[in-house]
Amino acid sequence: MREIIDRARSALIWALTLPVFLLACAAVALGSFVLSGRALERLIKAGSRAVLFVAGVRVEIVGRENVAPGRQYLALMNHVNFFDPLVFQIAFPAPLRGIEEESHFRWPVYGATIRRIGMFPINRKDTAQAIETLRRAAAWLRERPDFSFGVMPEGTRTLDGRLGPFKRGGFLMALETGLEVLPVVQKGAFEIARKGSLNIRPGKVTVTIAPPIPVAGYSKETVGDLIDRVRRVFLDTLEGPSA
Repeated sequence: MREIIDRARSALIWALTLPVFLLACAAVALGSFVLSGRALERLIKAGSRAVLFVAGVRVEIVGRENVAPGRQYLALMNHVNFFDPLVFQIAFPAPLRGIEEESHFRWPVYGATIRRIGMFPINRKDTAQAIETLRRAAAWLRERPDFSFGVMPEGTRTLDGRLGPFKRGGFLMALETGLEVLPVVQKGAFEIARKGSLNIRPGKVTVTIAPPIPVAGYSKETVGDLIDRVRRVFLDTLEGPSA
């Protein structure tokens, strides 16, 4: 019986959320032709909030004081479900761009939207192409000091709710740009939606923005130490500090 209720509730949520999502995407894509700067960023974040609201996803943000106004970051967030890009946008209080799976750019409406706002397509199965994408993104960041860059270092959504292994790409990008790494840790998202299921259970996601971590002193040879340090911040936030 509970499964039937979950499916019925999810069908209703999808029926309400999908049109809002498509309208938000269309508004951002069209708005990008006439808006720029803060006006466009407000539209992007407003659209993200609207979709999450209709889906019943409440977002609590802790640690916004760790984001210094006007400063660039390489922001990293754990990857849980299909709401993550929207949560990332509203949790980060400044303009944010990032990478998107290459295939997403071929999706109707959404693909046009992420192309218009300047997301970077990446094919994680093609290592050379992925490295080139991150290099182009790094060069773009040097020319756009008003933007930070978001990466989900696991590269894919978790299957069991636990933090997956971190890939090196985002950290190497941080080393190349010199940007501080900003851990953005979300908790509660796995109970709302998860990979392999279309069920949605309304609930709250708590996003904790931890203090930024400087990359000075790290190199390509010691990037593993940086990854371990950042990963420990995520684990301590998700599971509590280790003994």
